[in-house]
Amino acid sequence: MMNTLQKLSRLSPWLLLCLILFLAFWIRIQGVASIPDGQFTGNDPYLFYWQAQIVAEHGKLPVRDMHRWLPYGRDLGQSLNAYSYAIAYTHKVITLFFPNISVYQVALFSPAVCFMLGLGVLCLFFYRTFGLLFSSIVGLLLATLPGVVERSAAGFSDRDSWCLMLGIFAITGYLAALQAQNPRSRLLWTLASGFTVFLGGISWEGFCIFFSIILCIEFWRFLTDEKEERLRLYFSGCVLSCLPSILRRLFIGMEKVLQPIYLRLCWCRLSSY
Repeated sequence: MMNTLQKLSRLSPWLLLCLILFLAFWIRIQGVASIPDGQFTGNDPYLFYWQAQIVAEHGKLPVRDMHRWLPYGRDLGQSLNAYSYAIAYTHKVITLFFPNISVYQVALFSPAVCFMLGLGVLCLFFYRTFGLLFSSIVGLLLATLPGVVERSAAGFSDRDSWCLMLGIFAITGYLAALQAQNPRSRLLWTLASGFTVFLGGISWEGFCIFFSIILCIEFWRFLTDEKEERLRLYFSGCVLSCLPSILRRLFIGMEKVLQPIYLRLCWCRLSSY
């Protein structure tokens, strides 16, 4: 009997977390039945859905979007399209197990799923840090807050929930790195947080608001600490959040430089025949 009670006491936090996540997801899918097939409840979701369809069919977006900024089109290399890529590649993974799932269905439910994942990570972090009561109260408030429900409901397939999820991952990963005692775990959490910041940076221009929270904490720690510790972690996080973007820009720049040279060599080669 005592062993059964001990097992139930250990499982009760996880059961409560699952109930909160189920409640959050259930609230956000109530309006799906009233949404016509192929439609969304916002304007921007149509753009992300259209881009996700292109990525799902061709593997990447074209260089220019000729539907906007005519006659030259809009340079998609200057826009932030990570959310569209996430929808497309999530669809590819899901169709390995469920072939009948369409890109539209993935885009339709993505806000609710992203919010549920972000809320789950946040509740787990609060549970490990502050206990079950605080974690459950915060989880219930966020799950039922009307303003949050409106922006994360299924059908409102904007990138709000996606960016909120990445922001939660970045900040909780950073805070977990501060709490970790093992140097290897601390380094892994720091790298994960930095990479998540990079994903958020290529998803939304305003993602810097999450990164600014980390910067403010680090600036305060730098001013108040007597020793300059963990500089390697700061450097690793900054490098992983900035290096992919720098390499991408460098690759694009080298491609623009080398392409005329390559074409010139091909022309000389053809002229010699």
